[in-house]
Amino acid sequence: MKSLLVTFSTGLIFYVILLLTIYLNQQNLLYHPSKESNPLSSYHINNAEEITLTAQDGIKLQAWYRPADKDHDMVIFLHGNAGNLNNRAEHLKILAEMGYGFIIPAWRGFGKSEGAPTKEGLFLDAQAAIAYIQNQGYDLNHTIIIGESLGTGIATEMALEYKFKGLFLITPYTSIADRASELYPFMFAQVLTKDNFKVLENIKNINQPLFIIHGTSDNVVPYQHSEKIYAAAIKPKQLILYPGKNHVDYDKKQVFLEMNNYFTKIGQE
Repeated sequence: MKSLLVTFSTGLIFYVILLLTIYLNQQNLLYHPSKESNPLSSYHINNAEEITLTAQDGIKLQAWYRPADKDHDMVIFLHGNAGNLNNRAEHLKILAEMGYGFIIPAWRGFGKSEGAPTKEGLFLDAQAAIAYIQNQGYDLNHTIIIGESLGTGIATEMALEYKFKGLFLITPYTSIADRASELYPFMFAQVLTKDNFKVLENIKNINQPLFIIHGTSDNVVPYQHSEKIYAAAIKPKQLILYPGKNHVDYDKKQVFLEMNNYFTKIGQE
């Protein structure tokens, strides 16, 4: 009996230490920024420039900006949890070739941006990007906000505050806590997650056109998350699942053509 109690106590202590370690390090598990940054000019994106944004709390942010071609829409691109702007250069080049303007802020702590990422800080970063294009004269009714992976949580939060032409979610999750619960079922993630971006909860209250894409072989965020988000969303909405594609290997040109076709059609109805 005594040995059983010792074993149980040892196991309990180990579990508490493990739980505490994950809790204290969860932001390192969520955010994977890269500080290495290639110059924008190396990607040959027509008429694009690097700018500096200032968030409301004074943090300076690296951002890439391109004005829209005549009679074309603007895009706000909110990137995922890893890398920096360089990892999105191919996306941006395709958008530029289609005539779209864009602004993409590097989250605080990513690339050349100051600070360290937090939920509240990323909201401020997105708001700084929105304010910038508004100051450039762009109407949000002619602006598509795109969230990629982690960025889908920030994009849906912005869509609660602002009215855009539409919301495009690339490989979204229902919430950070939901995904953490799937990965760490022993962690009490629904209670202990600090930066819990809640896409599913937000989407129920967003009344603007929604477009979602996801690969059926995504092992970072399973595509069933997108199915739940789509089911809860207000119309008009569209979900495209790409068989066999994972979290990042989708055909970017095809995806943006699908996006363009969807929002063009919605705008004509």
